[in-house]
This record gives sequence, structure tokens and C-alpha cells, in this order.
Amino acid sequence: MKISSGILFPAAVVSFTVAAALGLGSPEVRQYSVPEPLFVTDTVVYVQDAYKLKRVGNLEDIRIADSLLADVPDTTAAEEPLDTLPKLTARDTIHPPEWLRLTDPWRYKYYVALIDSLTHVIVRDSLRHSSDSLKIQADTLLARIPPDSLGAFALREHARLDSLDWRKIDSVYVADSTHVADSIFLAWYNSLSRKERRAYDEKMALPAKLARLDSIQKAKEARQALRDSLEEFTPRILLTYAIPDSMQYKRIIEWTVDQDNHNLNAHEPDTTYNYHFNDYPIFRNDVNATWLGVAGSPAQYYNFFNRTSDERVPFYDAQEMWSFSPRTLPHYNTKTPHTELAYYGTILAGDEKESDNLHIFTTQNITPELNFALTYDRFGGGGILESETTTNKTFAARVNYLGRKYLAHFGYIYNMVDRKENGGITDRAWIRDTTVEPREIPVNLSGASSKIVKHTWFLEQQYRVPFEFIKDLLNRQQADTTVLAQADSLTMDAEGLEDYPEDPDSEDAPAAEEEASEPLDTLDRNVTTFFIGHSSEWSRYARNYTDNITNLKGAEYYHDLFNYGNASSDSLGTMKLDNKLFLRLQPWGSESIVSRIDVGVGDELRHYFDSTSLRPTTHAENSFYLYTGAQGQIRNYFYWDAKAKVNLLGYKIGDTEIEGGASFNFYPFRRARKSPVTVSGRFGSTLLTPDYYTRVLNTNHYMWQNDFGKISTTTIRGRIDVPRWKLSADVGYALLANNIWYDTLGFVQQNATPMSIISASVRKEFVAGPMHFDNRVLFQYSSQPDIVPLPLVALNLRWYVQIPVQPGVMTMQVGANAFYNTQWYAPAWNPALGVFQAQNQNLYENGPFFDLFLNIQWKRLCLFIKYQNVGRGWPMERKDYFTADRYIYTIDGMEGLKLGMFWPFYFSTDRHVMGHSSGGGGGGSSMSGGGRSGGGGGSSRSSRRN
Repeated sequence: MKISSGILFPAAVVSFTVAAALGLGSPEVRQYSVPEPLFVTDTVVYVQDAYKLKRVGNLEDIRIADSLLADVPDTTAAEEPLDTLPKLTARDTIHPPEWLRLTDPWRYKYYVALIDSLTHVIVRDSLRHSSDSLKIQADTLLARIPPDSLGAFALREHARLDSLDWRKIDSVYVADSTHVADSIFLAWYNSLSRKERRAYDEKMALPAKLARLDSIQKAKEARQALRDSLEEFTPRILLTYAIPDSMQYKRIIEWTVDQDNHNLNAHEPDTTYNYHFNDYPIFRNDVNATWLGVAGSPAQYYNFFNRTSDERVPFYDAQEMWSFSPRTLPHYNTKTPHTELAYYGTILAGDEKESDNLHIFTTQNITPELNFALTYDRFGGGGILESETTTNKTFAARVNYLGRKYLAHFGYIYNMVDRKENGGITDRAWIRDTTVEPREIPVNLSGASSKIVKHTWFLEQQYRVPFEFIKDLLNRQQADTTVLAQADSLTMDAEGLEDYPEDPDSEDAPAAEEEASEPLDTLDRNVTTFFIGHSSEWSRYARNYTDNITNLKGAEYYHDLFNYGNASSDSLGTMKLDNKLFLRLQPWGSESIVSRIDVGVGDELRHYFDSTSLRPTTHAENSFYLYTGAQGQIRNYFYWDAKAKVNLLGYKIGDTEIEGGASFNFYPFRRARKSPVTVSGRFGSTLLTPDYYTRVLNTNHYMWQNDFGKISTTTIRGRIDVPRWKLSADVGYALLANNIWYDTLGFVQQNATPMSIISASVRKEFVAGPMHFDNRVLFQYSSQPDIVPLPLVALNLRWYVQIPVQPGVMTMQVGANAFYNTQWYAPAWNPALGVFQAQNQNLYENGPFFDLFLNIQWKRLCLFIKYQNVGRGWPMERKDYFTADRYIYTIDGMEGLKLGMFWPFYFSTDRHVMGHSSGGGGGGSSMSGGGRSGGGGGSSRSSRRN
């Protein structure tokens, strides 16, 4: 047993191994073929027990096949396991209703495919592939039979109709699904409450709204980009009748307006360092002035002919040069935005004595015709003496329009002057004979103050009506005459007559007439034109003065005049409403010998307010006036103008104003053919009723009732200008009768004796290499100096060395600016009345005192440093640097070290200049827009304050 068992087991193992190696008894490898359906027509009959079919592989690979299956050998070595589990399809659970068999056989046939999504895909794909098979079979059969036979036609039609079923199933399935979805949605939507419906509607509408807003925003951005592109590359050309063509292409122009006839005095603004060296208007417009030593304080020009009262409000006359009126406010038109920043002050003087002056200005054109501008000016400081702090603020906003037929100016002006009044020093010896701290010098008043507020609204508009029909008529007559003359030269033959139309308005009118009637691209000023204009101004001026005098010095200052006690609170006020309406006729061209004839009417209403602690009063005066004028020119050689005004009704009946002038231009320089020599002269005569406050006044320190006559003033002036030689000179004569003045006690008086005033001034700048000697000299004579005191001689000498540090980039001036005048009884200031009055106790020589300066033009930046009043009156033995009776100029040291800066910002219209100096402040040329470079600007720029 052991032997058999030990032999049999190994023998069995060996025998099985040998049999396996020889292949004996190996299992047969069978191949099962998976039937693949043939593509046939959609004649499939769907068996209800379709789940019994065998499925192989994934569901996506199964296709509906016909009952005939073909065995195709499988290329795979092994066979996937068969899925023999029974499957349940949509056809097993969904049955079409029997009634549909008769009503809609097609829908009955494809009922399940139209409801179930999976069955829909299977049937659609099967039909699509079967239609392709039918087309192939049809093409094969058509190749065997004649194409024109009925059989071929039936075969093609059967293939076409059968191929449409799968498309129809798709469309019907989508329609049915949409209908079902809509039904479900409507049922759900109707079940919602009103609030829930509103919330759902807003939620659903939000994407559409956002998309719409986004599309609108994109459209706006596209339009804006288009507008910006057009604006960038479209020339901004001003085309207007109001200013000459030579000024319309300037980068920026400036002008003032005459309210009577809307005459514009246009020029380029000066942004150079020579003009802005004089930071106060009193020094720009005159050799010197009587003022109280603090910026923004009351002032009166030395030159008598500059003492014109534009506002005609006595208590405001001394403040006019620091602010604007509708007649002195500059208007602008600019091709690019223009901004100016300026500061002038003694920043090292300390808070108590610091002079702090600021200028901010900006202007921009909205269109080439429409411009707006904003100006803010502040003058003021703590002052050198005690109790003379001054704040003078001006704000002006205006809009102007210069069109082809319409001109308009509209604006608002605000001015406020707040000042502490000290009445000046008690004794001049504190300045002349000693050296003390100025704040320790005693003054006449303490605790006194005054405040002035002015509001002005103005409107000026004008409409132009050119009589172009007259010119058209003349051109048509000229054309007719030309054609008739040609016809006569041709003996009026029939052919020529046929070519000439009987109707001059027909399309065959002569070419000369067409050209004459054709509109021009430029504005035609040489045509008879009618203008109608209107001006309106509303202004309100108010002044309040307060004090509380409890010491002897204050009582002596007012000569012990107290009508209502030691404390004063005096208010003066004037309201002015002035309306004008005028007509203008331009008979021929705008540059004719008689280019304009004006006639207008106006009405001026004034209300006066006088208030004390006991009796407030009001008073009204109304006047109706007529004015007329004319002007003309002969090319650029001769200009003339004349104007007259007479009051016909009202309180000022009989008041008259007459003025006229003429100027001649010569061009004698061969090397500067466009540089003129101008000789001009003016004549003026006025007869005016004195102001209400000079006739009636009721305050604590002054009270009067006067019956004054009309004031007569006659002036004659002549002037010569030679810009090439930097020379200008003028002479003037004035005859005064019944002129108003304030005596040494401060009471108003009327001078019954006629008096004369003669004035002559010269300005000449000598240049010797780098040395410049800019000299201004004023000579004056008054026949009655106790009534109208004037210095016989006044000098302003600005001598300096001009150094071109880098040509075109930086220029520097180093020198001195000196002031001097001969002895005279300088006017005294009356704080209670707000006017200058006469005094006959103190003679003032006012100098010489001078300022050392460094003046720089760095590209567009104007910068200066002044060391004022060097030596305090040196080299004179007695110090004399008074600006008015008992008021002093600033002193040296840190109190007199002034820093000034003027910086304009704008883009140059010259791209080549802009590219050359791109590093300049604000871009553009370093000197572009500089305008005139004459030293100081001269009196012709009196309208410009900064």
C-alpha cells in the first residue's frame, strides 16, 4: 500500500503534465459573435418583451435593430460577460392610448419617443441612420432604373418622406416638453402670493436690467469716446463779430466791457514777471498812492486823472482799486483751460504782522463761444502798527458768450473789507526821531473797526441783425448788369438770349450771382447791421463803523464830536439798480470811418440807508436818462469815438456827461513794421449832482444837511506810446468847479471857486547791455493845494541787472525799486466816514525809500523776493516813509522780507512748443501766453488786479 500510494501519486502528476504539454484533453475555445443590427427603414415593430433581449457593453452602444441579425466575427480574444438580467424600459411602462391610433396614427406610433427622453434619443438616432441607409439604397436602385420613370420618382419620394420623421420627432418633442414645462411653471407661479410673485419677477428681471444698463453704459462710453476724439482733433475756432479776427486765434484773450454800448477792449493777458513784480494794483497803475500801509487798506492814486469813481459811492471809492465792477471785471476766452495761482506775503514776519495775499483764478471754455471764469483775491495782513489788521476779499464768477449774432455777459461780484481802525500814530516823532518796536508806538484809536460788504449782479446781452438782403440785392443787380452788358456786346442775338434765363432765381442763373449769394465760411462784418442791446446791474453797498472812545486821544482825534455818546455804530448803505436798452446801427463795414451809431435809454434807481442808534432813515432817487454815441476808424491808422449822456427825468435831471477821443497810429520803423507809434487825445466834460451822503448825513461823529450845486469837471488829455522804444508819456489838464472835498475836520465842503490841475507823466526804460533803468516820473500842479493836495514830483525808479541764466528757461533780475516824492500835505484818513480828508499840519516827503529785489522768470513761474524799506528812509537825515498822514510803510527786517510767486497752468496750443518744453510747469512753453513784457504793465491794465 505504501509502495502503490507512493508510486501512483507521482505517476498521476507526471501523466497530467505530459497530457497538458501535448495538448491532450485541452478545452475548446469558442467564439461568440455579438449580432450588430443592420440599418434598415423605420419599419420596426417594438415588441413589448424587449427587455428579454441580450445586451452587451454599455447602454450608449445599443442600437435598435431589426429582427434579422447578422453574425459578425468578434475580433477580441475574450468575450465580455453577457448582461442577462432583465431590464425595464419606458416602453414597458408607457402605453399609448388606443384612441390615438385612429386620431393621430403618427403620434400613436412614436408616443413613447415623444414622452421619454431616452427613448426619444434612441428612436431619433435610429431614424436618422435608417434614412441615410435608405438614401444609399435608393441611389443604388436609381442607378439601375431610368431616372425619369415612375418607380424612380416613388423611390426618391419614399426616401425623402422617411428622412423627415426624425426631424419631426425632434420638433414635436421640444414643443411638447416646452408646453409641459410651461404648464408646470404656470401652476407653480399661480400658487405664489403677490409678494412672492413680485420678488420672483424682480429677480428674473434683474439680469435683463443689468444687461440693458451695461449695454447703455457701453453705448455711452462709445459715444463719449467718439466725442472726445472729435473734440481732440477738431480745431476750437472762435467765430464772432465782437472782437477782431487777429484776436480770435489767440490761446487766451481778455477784455472788459463798456455797459453803455458793449464795446470790448480786448488784449492778451500778461503772465510775465515784469507785470507781476508789482503785486499791488496801486503800484501797477500809478507811480505811487496814498494808502494806509497794509495790503487791502483804503488807497488813493497820486495821479489825479486816475482818481475816477466808477461806482460813485463815496464810502467805497477808496476800495475800488482792490476789487472789480462790471466795467472793470476782465472776461476771458481760451482755447485750453487756464489756471493761475499766486501768493505774495511776508511769511517770516510772524502771525501778528504777516502780510498774506492770495490770488486764485481759473477759466475754461465749454464751447469756442461759451466761457466761464472764477476769481478769488485776498489782500490783507496784521499791519506794522497796533490795531490795523485788514482783510480784503473778492470773489467773482462770470459767464460770457461770444457768438456770430449774440453776445452776453453774466456774473456776480462779492467784496468784503474788514479792518481795525487805529487812526494812525499820535506823533510822527516815534518814526522820525526814535527807533522803537512799531507795535509799541501809541495810536489814536483802539477798539474801532469798519466793515464794507458789496454784492453785485450784472447782465449784458446784445443781438446782431445783419442786413444781408441788401448785399444780396446789390450783388444781384451787379450780376444783371454784367449779363446785360455781355448781351449788348453780342448784339443780343437769339442764341445768347435763349441761354440767359428770364427768372434770375432759376437754376441757370449766372455763375457770378451764384457765387454772390453763396454763404461764406467766415463772418462777414462789412455789411449793414443792426444791433439791439441790454445791460442791467444790481449792486448793494453797506458800511458799518463801530468804536467806543473812552480816552482823551480818541476824543481829540474826532475833535470832541459826539452826537449820540461815546459808542458809535454807524451804518451807511446804497442800493443801485441800473437798466439800459440801446440800439446800434452799423451803416457800412465794421472798420468804416463811421462804423457805429448808438442811441440808448436807461433808468437808475438808488436807495440810501442811514442808521444811528436813534433815527434810521431811508431815501430813494430815480433818474431817467438818454445817451448816444458814435465811433469809426480808417484801417489801423485812425480811430475815433464820441459819447454823450443826459438825464431827462428824475432827481438828477440836467446831469450831462460828454466824452470823445481820437488816436493816430504810425509805423515808422523799417525793422519793426508792425510796431506802431500811437498818438491819442481825449476830451471829457461832466455836470453831476453830488452824492446823497455828501448832502445828508447823520452819524455819531458827523451830521450835516447841505444844498450843493452840480459838480462841473472838464478834462483834456494827450498821450504818446512808442513800444519799440519802451516809452510812453501823457499830459492832462482838468478844470474843476463846485468840486466836493472834505476839510481838515472831516466835514464835506463844496469849492465855489474854479480850480485847475495840470499833470504830466513819463515812463521810459533805458537798456545798456544787462542794465535796465525803468523810470516812471509824475509831475502835477494844483491851483488850490489845500483843497486838492498833490505832490509836485513823484518818482518810481526800478533799476536792475537782467541775467539770462538759461535762455528760454530762466531769466533773473537783481536790483532796487525806489520811491520818492516832493513835500506835500498828504491826505488823512477818516475812519468814521471812510474817505480821505485834507490836512495842513504835517508835510511829508515820503522817501526816498527803496526795496532790494530778486525777480525770476522760470519757464512760466514768476518768483520774486523783496527786502522792503531797506534802511528805513536812509540816506535822508530824518526818516520819512509815511504812506498817508500818520500811517507808515512796512519796515525792514523779517517784517519786510516778502516772497511772491505767480504760476499759471495751461496747455499750449502749439504742439511743437509743448514737446520742446514738456518739463515746464503745467506743460507747454515756458513763456507761452506771456503777453507783453513791459515793466510793470502800465495804466492800460488797470482792470486786471492780479
